Amino acid sequence: MHRIMIFLIVPALLAGTKYAGEFQELQVGARASAMGGTGIAQFGDPTVLYFNPAGTFFTPRSAHLMHAENFAGIVKNEFGAVVFPHGSMSLGLGIQYVHTDGIKLTTLPDTTSSPGSNNIPIAYDTVGTADYLFYINCSKGGEHLAFGANVKVFYRDLSAITGYGGGLDLGVAYRVDYLKAGVTVRDFILSPLVWSSGLKETILPKIALGLAPTIPLRAVNSTITIETDIVKVIDIAGFDVNLGLEYGYKELLFGRMGVYQGNFTMGVGLQYKKFSLDYAFMTHPDLENTNKISAGLRF
Repeated sequence: MHRIMIFLIVPALLAGTKYAGEFQELQVGARASAMGGTGIAQFGDPTVLYFNPAGTFFTPRSAHLMHAENFAGIVKNEFGAVVFPHGSMSLGLGIQYVHTDGIKLTTLPDTTSSPGSNNIPIAYDTVGTADYLFYINCSKGGEHLAFGANVKVFYRDLSAITGYGGGLDLGVAYRVDYLKAGVTVRDFILSPLVWSSGLKETILPKIALGLAPTIPLRAVNSTITIETDIVKVIDIAGFDVNLGLEYGYKELLFGRMGVYQGNFTMGVGLQYKKFSLDYAFMTHPDLENTNKISAGLRF
């Protein structure tokens, strides 16, 4: 029998429910990613439906596309979303596609013996993995306060096994002149994940709080935005604190930096009329660096 070694597959199959939702953790949007992954209280573009489903209410009608080369290009992360505000409601749609190619399947020249210097594993084929996440978003609110929800459907193809499931995200967004805030609960209803092997898992809820004050610097036509996100996964000890900083000049040029799960991030952005272009660079001590680029259009 062949001994199959599949590398880089998300550890949900081995670790059970604790890591069942890790495939959702490759964040979207170069702006938020450059600011330490802080997006709970940023309501500027359609990527907010990933971070806070209520934030789409304060987002103008727009579309957004992102491409990311995660961990030195090993894992590709694609995202697209549109938001359609109308009156006291807003609707949004999003899709995320995470995939890894070139995973080697290996076997032994002598399958009756253990691996060793005289029985070195050899590759006989390559496969890939793919995760698809679909978001349907709705939010409703007023001048300062909004509520929202995402209905999610996801499909996972890990080559050796496939799975499907769905879930519900809830959010609250609040804004006044120089402060934005948000609270979200991802996977509020213990999102199920059902594998073709018959294994069933549930994704643990995650609660996050975000605060983002803005400091106007009118003398130099600039603004400074600071965000702090506090993230807690139910039934897992501890919590994460992510930090982000953005300097904007004339609402045209932007410089960003932050800390995401203890790792440094940085990036730049350009906004010209209805078009935006953003870049993020995220470091990781073990899995190498990530590059993300986003483009947005208001219409």
